[in-house]
Amino acid sequence: MKKTISVPRSLDLNSSLKFSIEISKIAGDTDVVFDFSQTNYVEPFPMLLISSEISRLFGRMKGTAISCSNFKHMTYPGHMGFFRAFGLEFGKSPGEANGSRRYIPLTIFRCDDLIQRAAEKGVEVGDEVEGESKRMAAILCGDDSGPIFETLAYSVRELMRNVVEHSEASQFGICAQYWPTKNRVEVAILDRGIGLRSSLQNNPHIDASDDKRAINYALMPAISGKAFKGARQKTKGHWANSGFGLYMTNRICRNGGNFFIASGKTGMLVTKKAEAKKYIDCLFSGTAIRMVVKTDSINDLRDSLEKYRNEGYEIQRRYKEIVNIDPSSASLMLSEDFDLSVWEKVLAKLKG
Repeated sequence: MKKTISVPRSLDLNSSLKFSIEISKIAGDTDVVFDFSQTNYVEPFPMLLISSEISRLFGRMKGTAISCSNFKHMTYPGHMGFFRAFGLEFGKSPGEANGSRRYIPLTIFRCDDLIQRAAEKGVEVGDEVEGESKRMAAILCGDDSGPIFETLAYSVRELMRNVVEHSEASQFGICAQYWPTKNRVEVAILDRGIGLRSSLQNNPHIDASDDKRAINYALMPAISGKAFKGARQKTKGHWANSGFGLYMTNRICRNGGNFFIASGKTGMLVTKKAEAKKYIDCLFSGTAIRMVVKTDSINDLRDSLEKYRNEGYEIQRRYKEIVNIDPSSASLMLSEDFDLSVWEKVLAKLKG
């Protein structure tokens, strides 16, 4: 007996989250067919999410047949590596497409590979991650300098670092697209690690007892499952964990765009207005993030970052019993910003 499941016509954020829950609940010994006949639109985040859910379905339903039908019209997701990511021989493999100034295909990074490459070069893993983030940012925007490049390189770096340093995942996926005519960039990153709640529960100063609390804490400045008062820091210097990475990245995205993060049973979409916070039901093992940047809202990134730093430092100052921030942390600045004179002035203002 076969069960045919119709894939949504449009795989955007909301429809893909609902569909992922449907996939995660499939059980029994019935053969499953995913019918793509009506599907005509797919975004980067859904490609990562749905390919991962179908792949996990293969893993837990051994002995049953899982197949797809009516998918050959889907050349874009095929080219991006969507189908081969879960084993269907159609299109390109993840990471096979060369990419262009418009997109990063679905690409799998292995955490151990990044760590090993950094060790072989005699550098911190943060440096290796930064190299990858700059490479992808240059592909997306067609340039290796300027506000759009710096924004993307910074944000992708912080998302990748967050996975490598906190998730305990063996690998993670990235997929991205830039639409110049829409002034819009979407970057998605997904891992199947321990999730935000388990990661933050290591911090004795906060209550991360459910997914909703964990997500809210994760986006606050100076909150981390590893960098808190009393914890032993494995890394020092500008790659030390400050708990500012997700905070800074989501603030950048909300400046005209939006930021979505999901872990466990909760997803949260935040936009420019502080009160514009929407919770979405999920059923996701690990952490998934989608950032949308409006490129026409990027004026002077450094001015925006200084504003976000000031606000973040003020919040941290009020709760300084939680963590002490190293002002040289890379999470607080762009890669070219390691001259601390500017940020010493910021700290002096706060102290005054």
